[in-house]
Amino acid sequence: MDRNTIIGFSLIFLILVGYYWWTSPSPEERAREQRTADSIARVEAQKVKKAPVAAAKADSIPAAVAKAQDSLKLANVAGGFAANTGKEEIIYLKNKSLTLGISTKGGRIASAVLNEHKRSDKSALELINPKLSEFYYELAVPNGTLRTDAFTWKPVSKTDSTLTMRLDNGAGSYMDQVYKLNYQNYLVDYKLVMHGMQDQVMKGNSDLKLTWRNILTNQEKELKWETQNSMLMYKTEGEDTKDLGASGDGKTESVTGKFQWVAYKQQYFNSTLISKDALEKDAKLTWAPTKVANGVKDMKSELYLNYERETEKSYNLSFYFGPNHYKTLKNINAGTKDLDLQKIVPLGWFGFVSRFIVIPVFDFLGKYIGSMGIIILMLTFIIKFLLLPLVYKSYISTAKMRILKPELDAIKEKHNGDLQKMQGENMALYRKAGVSPLSGCIPILLQMPILFAMFQFFPHAFELRQKAFLWSADLSQYDSILNLGFHIPFYGDHVSLFTLLMTVSTLIYTRLNNQISGVSGQMKWIGYFMPIIFLGVLNEYASGLTWYYFVSNIITFAQQAVIRRTVNDDKLHAQIAEARKKPVKKSAFSSRLETAMKQAQQKQQAAQKKNLPGKKPNNNKKK
Repeated sequence: MDRNTIIGFSLIFLILVGYYWWTSPSPEERAREQRTADSIARVEAQKVKKAPVAAAKADSIPAAVAKAQDSLKLANVAGGFAANTGKEEIIYLKNKSLTLGISTKGGRIASAVLNEHKRSDKSALELINPKLSEFYYELAVPNGTLRTDAFTWKPVSKTDSTLTMRLDNGAGSYMDQVYKLNYQNYLVDYKLVMHGMQDQVMKGNSDLKLTWRNILTNQEKELKWETQNSMLMYKTEGEDTKDLGASGDGKTESVTGKFQWVAYKQQYFNSTLISKDALEKDAKLTWAPTKVANGVKDMKSELYLNYERETEKSYNLSFYFGPNHYKTLKNINAGTKDLDLQKIVPLGWFGFVSRFIVIPVFDFLGKYIGSMGIIILMLTFIIKFLLLPLVYKSYISTAKMRILKPELDAIKEKHNGDLQKMQGENMALYRKAGVSPLSGCIPILLQMPILFAMFQFFPHAFELRQKAFLWSADLSQYDSILNLGFHIPFYGDHVSLFTLLMTVSTLIYTRLNNQISGVSGQMKWIGYFMPIIFLGVLNEYASGLTWYYFVSNIITFAQQAVIRRTVNDDKLHAQIAEARKKPVKKSAFSSRLETAMKQAQQKQQAAQKKNLPGKKPNNNKKK
């Protein structure tokens, strides 16, 4: 491995470590997570202590009196709507992918369960929990604010796939919430209908305020990773997708514009409210930490629907409850164009590699191959085949630099630390031999987009979730073969075998490269240092990623073995000798570089002469 190759790998290493540092939780975040867990434990412990006190307070005001007071207050604000009271019931709609629970209390979606997916502990995967979510409208009425979740809505129409919930004041005014569940997908059509409500709301303050809150609960094995990858995202018309970030103690943001969607995204799933034409006023979006057991984050959106006191007004929206699967999200139209819901899946700076190579390969091979581990193997073969010309070019460059190394060492010894003279002669030698010192580094840099694309794609690839391969129970999680029982800084508390195999194979690859390039000294040991760093960085990453890197190393060994059999060092010697016989053609860049080096050398020589010992400065001045 020559100097340029080391530089290339060093750049890759620095960027990867930087990315790991940027995305990893800070000590404050880790402390906060621990405080949250401790708080939950304290709350549970105090429930028993507080129960007698709560009971005493409840006894101080008779329940019947309190209920009567609440009823009078509600009737004063809501008028005829106050008659809509009763026990809460849940009405279910179900298709192949989704089971939806609609509550008569507020007529809202109280639960959303994905039928084809499970949590990491194999229990039901629930994106909406009735005790951890809110969805209601607020209307300004003469005596206060009417909240739709204070009333019992009545089902007035139901089929296997549709449900209409109504809130009626008994005098011809009503509100409908209409739900339609498609045949087998994750999309729910939703409509709010206002009928005869123009006289119920105040003039000049008639817009409807919609509040949607959902406390996200842990679905995956690692709460830490899910917390880091859970965020509130949104898109307004004519703008790119934005988010409120995932780190810190929470964030509130005021947004102006016509909303296309608001998404509560988790690591592999999301709950999204999609608007065709309804949400077009200012909004307030908030996320905050939560102390709820198994809670990830508390998401809340305060949105507005424009209502100008029309006699009949309908608002068309949709819900998506499903996986962060790129192709599934891309195909969602929901009655409006350019939703860009696929951008919920984070593909990173080099997302074009995933969009045009990785995802199509996954989709195609997934039709014929059942094992995701084998699909990753085939993907690696395809990528390494596409990169073979670059690997070959890098090998030839490394071999030529090895041939020139004795002469480069002689130049270094000749000038004994004078970098400018040494670089000048090195450049002259490269030109005569027809060798570019960058030709070994450039192929590596050209491979970086693929390297980073894989680094970003695999930890977020829904295709890998809960897919077992060999000893890995889940390719989207790390493959622990040994739980240590204690934490090692920068490594973790377990041993990931795929990461270990990747590290060992990288060390072997580095040794073979050192033999090819003839590198020695400190540069030789730097090549061994980087794989050890990767051992700590990737120990907690998705095992699909480290499986890919391991296979990539094995294929590289095979490629280099074939190239070594086809490349003859004697022929390379002959090519270099033949190149030296030809007249040197300087490129414009080489000419400018040589001129700059000569000017720098002349300045250095002038400075040395000026500072010669015993030479007096010239103090003569013109009079």
